[in-house]
Amino acid sequence: MNRSGLRILGATTAVVLTVAIGALSQVPYESDPGDHALIRLAWRVRGTRVEECRRLTEEELARIPVHMRQEEECVGRILPYRLQVLLDDSAVVDQLVRPAGAREDRPLYVFHERSVTPGAHELIVRFELDRGSGPARAPDTTATRGSDTTPSVLELRTRLDMRSKEVALVTYDNERRQLVVQGYGTP
Repeated sequence: MNRSGLRILGATTAVVLTVAIGALSQVPYESDPGDHALIRLAWRVRGTRVEECRRLTEEELARIPVHMRQEEECVGRILPYRLQVLLDDSAVVDQLVRPAGAREDRPLYVFHERSVTPGAHELIVRFELDRGSGPARAPDTTATRGSDTTPSVLELRTRLDMRSKEVALVTYDNERRQLVVQGYGTP
């Protein structure tokens, strides 16, 4: 195919795609086909930070430049939490929430949405430090730092009376150090 043929093919393709996009933009779209409400869990917490320290051997110290030598090497990380959500006595979420970052040293983020029918619902949200992910070393070699860490157990038990198209936001209140439900509203 020569150059003028390629140009005609390209121009024709562009016109066809433009017409198709214009036609598709006129198709009615209903993003909310049913009668429902929404429970949203969204928060960010610092978590519990631990440091695991060990003394370096003489050989390890010898490989480090003199001006950078420290007798102890410490690695810090944030411990994961287990998130469990029960809605009307049914488990809807049970997952381990790991900290962000390659070294797992960033905050923990939670974001879940659950569509529910309008009406009354019993909601239990439990966010608990995962004890199985603790440090491998004895407690005397591990330091937990900071008074602004998240409590080891957060639990919210509440009854929600949801109307159609309402959103109930479950989030962490940093000042009160607890899970709270913020006002209902439309999405």
